[in-house]
Amino acid sequence: MKKTTLFPLLFLTVFIFGMLSFTSNKKVIAVVFNKEMTRKDLMSLQKNLKDKNIILVFNKMKFTKNRLSYIDFSIDFGDGFSGTSKSVITKNTEIGFMRDYNDDAEQPFVVGNLK
Repeated sequence: MKKTTLFPLLFLTVFIFGMLSFTSNKKVIAVVFNKEMTRKDLMSLQKNLKDKNIILVFNKMKFTKNRLSYIDFSIDFGDGFSGTSKSVITKNTEIGFMRDYNDDAEQPFVVGNLK
């Protein structure tokens, strides 16, 4: 059971920090909220982003059996890119946000449905 809870957080942390490598040309932060996330996962994500001066606010969250089932959030990167989104979380939901800091980015910012 511990392994199941730890996997989404580890994946998310590795994904964020792996993508936030300012030593290469790929400078991207992307987060997809999923139904395996717990309140603890979300609070950890919020803290990690705050440490990078990125403000993630959870306006409303619902959990079913301690797993994320609904989210209403806002994100502010502090550089003119900000937005809000809300959605029921299902297996097929891909809601979150992405910020591409590369100068040649096709889409420098996306919030909401990521499909």
